[in-house]
Amino acid sequence: MENASGALVGFARLALDPHQQRAATSGFALRPESWHVGYGWETVSLLLDLVFQDLDLHRVWAARAPFNEASAKTLLAAGMTEEGRIRGHVFVRGAWRDSITYGILRDEWQVSSSLPAQVPPVTTPTE
Repeated sequence: MENASGALVGFARLALDPHQQRAATSGFALRPESWHVGYGWETVSLLLDLVFQDLDLHRVWAARAPFNEASAKTLLAAGMTEEGRIRGHVFVRGAWRDSITYGILRDEWQVSSSLPAQVPPVTTPTE
């Protein structure tokens, strides 16, 4: 929620990964009017804190649409590493779409969380 208005800016999800030990998958989506403010980076950072501090997991991964460069910048700024492409991963609007995957391990998060925050620069949306 946005502090000033109390408006919902988006959502985040976290799910234990049944195919990996002590691992989770995460994701987030923001309403378009909430883009370019830093909420994505804040959301991913909070999820990583939850995963590694509270849930004591070893690994978390996320996926984004190939065209979503804003998510790429956000995931990288939060300390995640691009790991690859899953071809034909999700069925969206009547067609199969690839996903670009990112991951971070506990020891990588410990290093990145001890550094000054690398928040992506806030940009003004172009019309």
